[in-house]
Amino acid sequence: MWVDCLDRNIFIKSLYREVPHLKDIRINGLSIKDEGNRVTLGFDMPYYAEFPPQKWSGLGYRLIFVEVDLFGIKELAIKSSKNTYRGDILIEKDDNHILNVKIEGAVNATIQAECGLIQRVSAY
Repeated sequence: MWVDCLDRNIFIKSLYREVPHLKDIRINGLSIKDEGNRVTLGFDMPYYAEFPPQKWSGLGYRLIFVEVDLFGIKELAIKSSKNTYRGDILIEKDDNHILNVKIEGAVNATIQAECGLIQRVSAY
């Protein structure tokens, strides 16, 4: 599962019985930072949280936004055909423990990174 490939995943795991696959999701942003050493990927989860924090429920927040940071970028390729990004995101580790991120949809990207973590989980 994609979430097991990333550090700081405990909170997002607590929101679901099983964290959903990232299929046909809204991709909020893909940015290159720190002179190409970090890539930040922001997206909405495909389903509402099954076990949202009480604060989120009280505020009526249902959609979950996730921000993932990838570090030690080894390879990066991006191609876009539209300015509204939706697509599938696949995150896996290979035998050498390198993260392989593949985005397919209105934006297509491949990213290889040494490590990644869930930087932020919020709701709106």
